[in-house]
Amino acid sequence: MFNFSKFIKDIVLPDKVDKERRKKILSEGIIETWQSEEQDRKAKEAKEAKEIAKEAYKKARSSEADEEE
Repeated sequence: MFNFSKFIKDIVLPDKVDKERRKKILSEGIIETWQSEEQDRKAKEAKEAKEIAKEAYKKARSSEADEEE
């Protein structure tokens, strides 16, 4: 087990990866961590897209109101 942990720390998790992520990968496993991070990333992207759509809708509505006046 020590050799496997050493392999992960040296090869899979270079120093560029922050300590929090390293601990998460070592405790949860590589695949589970990647999957959970991918889900988080997709949720964040969906939230950002929703915010952009709201802003675009507000601008469109305000320009329509300006044109009617």
